[in-house]
Amino acid sequence: MLINLSNAVITKARSKYGKRLTDKDYQSLLKCNSVAAVVVYLKTHTHYADILSKINETEVHRGHLETLLKQQMFYDFDSLCRYEMSEGSPFSEFIIRRYEIEQLIHFLLLLSCNKVEEYIFKLPSYFDKHTEIDLYKLSRCKDFDSFIDTLGKSEYRKILVDFAPDSSGNIDIAGAENALNIYSYKLLYDAISKRKSKKEKENLKALCDNVNDFCNISRVLRLKKYYSMTPQQIENYLMPFGTINKKKLSMMCEAKDIDSVYDIISTTRVGKRIRNVEIDKEEQLSVTNRHNMCRKQLYYSKDPAVVLLSYMYVSEAELNNIVTIIEGVRYQSPKELIESLLIR
Repeated sequence: MLINLSNAVITKARSKYGKRLTDKDYQSLLKCNSVAAVVVYLKTHTHYADILSKINETEVHRGHLETLLKQQMFYDFDSLCRYEMSEGSPFSEFIIRRYEIEQLIHFLLLLSCNKVEEYIFKLPSYFDKHTEIDLYKLSRCKDFDSFIDTLGKSEYRKILVDFAPDSSGNIDIAGAENALNIYSYKLLYDAISKRKSKKEKENLKALCDNVNDFCNISRVLRLKKYYSMTPQQIENYLMPFGTINKKKLSMMCEAKDIDSVYDIISTTRVGKRIRNVEIDKEEQLSVTNRHNMCRKQLYYSKDPAVVLLSYMYVSEAELNNIVTIIEGVRYQSPKELIESLLIR
């Protein structure tokens, strides 16, 4: 039975992946001259047809459209997790936590801008039954204290209570998100360490290590290029996971310029994978490499948990691509610029 369930996860994930947007789809979407045209194409030519079937493309709000697309992605995850949860595995919980963290950070962003009343318009009602966070109660919060009270005695409360607004009302959103992600990945790594199969442990850890390696490299490059942070401040925003040791990470943070960071990166195990990355695309470094790695895992891995996590990352990349196209079309950005931002 266990073998059949494992095969079901892999088979269904690959089947769903086979319905992804193709290069032809992206080229067609890039030719659209309005958000309505984008919606029409998604409704008539892609696997988003059902979720978008009842909306009027001439009246749809961009925020509502994004919510519907995320809803479709969540339904796909949910259908896969039913198999995975049948095996008593915790990896579906990681996917749920990612959605919970996204909601918490989204609310904090609105709170920091004094726009909390907008949260109700993006409330993911489809997610409500999958989380212990009272999303409707969250939508009624007006300040940080009521936000914290909504989280009850959860680990989220214990983490976020330290990120109260300062005297000027500013919230360290990046720090809060990083702390939540560290908590989430720690639970994931703990779950991996408890797997019975040595090979399965190795495969899952390798996937997560690679994700965090690329995440850390991308963050160092981005923070060093765009923000006047001290090396210690940059280190505070890194994930304490992956194969790059603390000494190398510290050297990267202390490097004088971007070229020096790349010199240090080239001495690491993952360095050879980014030699051809254009210097002006540091922000895409993490998601591009993660996407390429996960596509290979979807094709070749025989581990259902690896396939499940890989499908999650690849699906998120597709959704981000659609949002990028919608934003680009909305603001009439050059087609070449929009295309350069897509992860394929």
